[in-house]
Amino acid sequence: MKYCLDSNVFINAWRQHYSPEISMDFWTWFANLARNKEIFVPEEVYEEIENGKDGLFKWIKTLRSDIVYSLDVETQNILVEVIMKKPEAIKLADSNSKKNKNGADVFIAAYAKRHMCPVVSNDTGLRELCKVCGVEVLRDHEFFKAKKLKMNVIL
Repeated sequence: MKYCLDSNVFINAWRQHYSPEISMDFWTWFANLARNKEIFVPEEVYEEIENGKDGLFKWIKTLRSDIVYSLDVETQNILVEVIMKKPEAIKLADSNSKKNKNGADVFIAAYAKRHMCPVVSNDTGLRELCKVCGVEVLRDHEFFKAKKLKMNVIL
């Protein structure tokens, strides 16, 4: 199964829980998921990460060709459908506008709907938007369990 990831999954892991200084294996695991086409991010999510201009962006930039999906005609049609049929989608995306400066939430939902895959996000606004659009959504820890992430601590 393929998963569409929101930027907060990467940002929270990089800055809070699994920084490369603590667990480079975690990032190797993530890179392998990208190379195996098990995860992807829309171009708009990549741009959010790019705005950080930090180590996370350097890391994801090396995976750009494996992980980033660009807007295609089918996704664009779904995006218009979501906006036209579900005007509350715009309100949900707008309610999160401080963190969602480029409007990525609506795009994430459209990409996931197009590729018939779940979204992975901890963001309340995006989670609500996905429910309105009929898209399955998981929190990051649910995704890690689904992908059977195992981490060993060596002392």
